Amino acid sequence: MPDFPELDLRERIVRIDQMLIDIERDLAERDRARTDVGRLEAERDRRRQEMRYQPILAMIAGLTAGAALFAAGAAFVKLFGG
Repeated sequence: MPDFPELDLRERIVRIDQMLIDIERDLAERDRARTDVGRLEAERDRRRQEMRYQPILAMIAGLTAGAALFAAGAAFVKLFGG
């Protein structure tokens, strides 16, 4: 198109603008993906901490239940045994 060089230049500018828009869109998608990964990692860490303390919580619940049964037994013996 030697007769209309300004059209060729405009076409190139349009292509460059489209490439810039595509690059910005790709970067935004990557940022969203990184945010999602960070959120999932935080969720995983929180669940790992919860799982880490579950045996301790079960032990405390067992000790509490045992103490309650012991206290109930002692009250029963005191009430009816003595």
